[in-house]
Amino acid sequence: MTEKRIFKNVLVICTFFFLNFISYGGLASLQSSLHLEEGMGVITSAIGFASLALSCLLLPKIAMRFIGHKWVMSISLIGYIFWMAANGYAVWATMIPASIVCGMCGATLWTTQGAYFAIMAKHYAAKKGQDPRAVTALFFGIFFAFFRTTAVFGSIISSTILNQKPENQTQPSNEQLSQWCGLNDCPNSGSNNTNLSSPSSTTLWTLVGVYIGIGVLAFIISVVFVDAVPADWAAAEYQNESKDMGKMIAKSLMATVLHMRHLRLLLLIPITVYTGMEQTFRDAEYTKSFVSCFLGIWMIGWCLIPSSVVNAVASLLGGRIMKYTGLFPMFCFAFCMDLAYQVTLIFWEPSVNEEHWFFLIPCLNTLADAIWLAQMSALYGILFPTKFAAAFSNYNFWKSCGNIIEFAYSSYLCTSVKLYILMGFLGLGMALLIIVYVKYMRQTRPVEKQALPSATVVDDDVKDKQDVFTVGSENAGFTGSAVMDGVEPRAHETVSIYRL
Repeated sequence: MTEKRIFKNVLVICTFFFLNFISYGGLASLQSSLHLEEGMGVITSAIGFASLALSCLLLPKIAMRFIGHKWVMSISLIGYIFWMAANGYAVWATMIPASIVCGMCGATLWTTQGAYFAIMAKHYAAKKGQDPRAVTALFFGIFFAFFRTTAVFGSIISSTILNQKPENQTQPSNEQLSQWCGLNDCPNSGSNNTNLSSPSSTTLWTLVGVYIGIGVLAFIISVVFVDAVPADWAAAEYQNESKDMGKMIAKSLMATVLHMRHLRLLLLIPITVYTGMEQTFRDAEYTKSFVSCFLGIWMIGWCLIPSSVVNAVASLLGGRIMKYTGLFPMFCFAFCMDLAYQVTLIFWEPSVNEEHWFFLIPCLNTLADAIWLAQMSALYGILFPTKFAAAFSNYNFWKSCGNIIEFAYSSYLCTSVKLYILMGFLGLGMALLIIVYVKYMRQTRPVEKQALPSATVVDDDVKDKQDVFTVGSENAGFTGSAVMDGVEPRAHETVSIYRL
């Protein structure tokens, strides 16, 4: 496979991911408002994330090994289309199976995409005589430049189709809405709020039909235009692994579970859980309790567009800024933005006559979210340089747990209580993150004084083996790609990641 063909495959994968997540993201952001009855939207979302979290531990590597990277990605897209179709006839009997299948397909799709990029980057770098980590960073940079804009286009589509405010319908006064909505939104409150009325069946199927059409286009592109990984390239990735499926599963599970014995990882669990909770709070609670409750479901997409743009821009600029500031100042900035967002929600008195605040306030959170998502991955790479696969399996697992927790109690607690719980996790997580930072700096300070801008990090797992890993402070180069492929560096191999 030539360099041009490799690069073509990267762009094609970026394209069908872009299309698929325009559809999925657009519908996912509406779940808490679209399927209000018995909390079906949030409960089935929790089921989907639980399915994804558990599947990450078992399915992806087996699927890639026996089906192949290309077909795993293509088949996974079918699961998303199935979930979109279930939203057109949303009852428990359709949404629960669809959410389980979509969660499983999400695990295989994301993991396989990372593995495919890792393999392509390695061979592209070999052909061009470049650093494979620099090429990996390039490929993933292109990918996320595409991916971060999906929320914008998904919101435009949903807003355009749902932008049909009910006619001849009495609208509640702002005083009434203030009693039912915002922090006062509790289970069974606001039963007379016409803003929470579901769209007509025709409108719903129009929305679902458009999203399904885009999803099918993504599937066709993946089947027709993506090349399979050459057999010899794929075989090289698994040459040292057992062909026994049972042993593969056991090895993957044991590596993930045993990694939890590290104090560093245990200290990172609260902030990792928080990163999942804050995303879910914005997508489920803010959209339902504030936007949909005060303005109507037809306004959700429009209100999310500015914050989606902020998130995309912050994601692109965050890596560049972090090269000059280091990780910890970025985390402090994200903490301040999220705290400002949450405190604002506590003291804000929403009014239907001041719609601009519904657009602007979530921008604080998406600015922080861009930092949490990207830099937490870099942090795990720095702290566990010899255990990439196990570290990132734990990261994805605990982040998914945050999504599950927030969705699970969504139908049973008032929004004010949910917000205070979220603030508690933020405070606890940041406090423990500071402890991790202090311990790390104490460990590496003597080395940094001897050799800058590079620092030598000795992981807890290899202290007794005297295996040293040099990490550069100049390059962005740490992504989850090597993790997804189960590739771990050998002793005395240079690992390009950021300093704290």
